Amino acid sequence: CPSKSTVYISNLDYFLTNNDLHQIFGKFGSIVRVTVLKDRKTRKSRGVAFIQYLKVDDAEKCIREINQKKVFGRIVKCSLALDNGKTGEFIKRKQYIDKRYCYECGSKGHLSYDCPNNVLGHRSPKDGTWKDSSSLTSRKSGKRKSRLVDSDDEEDDSDIETLSQAIRLEAEKSESQNWNKQSVKRRRIRKNSYFSDEE
Repeated sequence: CPSKSTVYISNLDYFLTNNDLHQIFGKFGSIVRVTVLKDRKTRKSRGVAFIQYLKVDDAEKCIREINQKKVFGRIVKCSLALDNGKTGEFIKRKQYIDKRYCYECGSKGHLSYDCPNNVLGHRSPKDGTWKDSSSLTSRKSGKRKSRLVDSDDEEDDSDIETLSQAIRLEAEKSESQNWNKQSVKRRRIRKNSYFSDEE
């Protein structure tokens, strides 16, 4: 369940962005996702965020060390997020097709990790890592090929052990089960609503 590793943080400074929170709370462990709640019309922060950690221990460590402490002059409250039943909708990885715009401020020329609105400055993007893959070994020549793999885009069977992959698989299973239930149509029997005086 993702809620066991997701931390709910309130009373944050309104100027903190996703990247700022990633830098502040990244010291407690590996972060899967940072979500800052924003106003629908103005797209400004509401001072509330959800931070999903890869491990439950990291989330508990964050809560112990940050709850009722000052962050940028405000006393923040930190607790384990409650599951409202809609977590499956938000777990799916977002595909940002147009990478010419910043998703924090909406302007061209930079991406969100390098946005001038980030209070703590820019954050270095996730670099690709060199990995040797046994599937890329050429059997005839015996040569091993290396490839540059972006850590976010890797889709291996070994990745099933990570929390995000397990959550995604569970969401897909529940979606397929719900679809099967919805596709079965039942026949309705309705009472005749026509009334006649002539009989």
